[in-house]
Amino acid sequence: MVSQKDIDQICTDLYQSGWTVVENFLSAAFVDLMRQDLMALDRQEKFHKAGIGRELDFVRREDIRSDRICWLENINETQNLFMQMLDQLMTAVNRRLFLGMNHYEAMYAIYEPGQFYKKHVDSFKGQRNRIMTLVFYLNPDWTQDQGGELLLYPEVSEGGLENNEPIITLPPKAGTVAAFLSEDFPHEVLTTHDIRYSIAVWFRIREGEIPL
Repeated sequence: MVSQKDIDQICTDLYQSGWTVVENFLSAAFVDLMRQDLMALDRQEKFHKAGIGRELDFVRREDIRSDRICWLENINETQNLFMQMLDQLMTAVNRRLFLGMNHYEAMYAIYEPGQFYKKHVDSFKGQRNRIMTLVFYLNPDWTQDQGGELLLYPEVSEGGLENNEPIITLPPKAGTVAAFLSEDFPHEVLTTHDIRYSIAVWFRIREGEIPL
């Protein structure tokens, strides 16, 4: 489960700046469990090419995004433990920051050497469907020459101007979690030079529901 220290850091950082990075958020043992689950699903051919957009707007654009994904559906004990942790974290963040999040979706992602995800936002301003994005990393002993860093950019100004200088360049080291407000921060995944495993999670508000 999530430690009170990590909850405090996440809530404080989100309140002050809208984003945070917590190293060693997942224990080495739990990272191994999640990675083994991911790899088992890959052997079962449960992964598919990722795309961009949702429902009728969904398209596959490998010039923008080239990873493979598999949604977590709480099908085994490992995924159940992970989702218990997400429930705890979502409840704690809601209690502290009054964000009104009431469900989430989570997926595994595999980036093969040469793959990437160009700069994008997870939710457009005013839609308020994805509220908070979290990315968990499952790559032990990751080194700088393996690439695959997450670049997080400043919030786009009211005038629509983008700042192309990243706030942070984050290597995908095992146990680390990055979290940020989904509407506010453009981000990208640089080309990886080794196989790269991660979990993306979005805390959401169901369509038609307004947080009190």
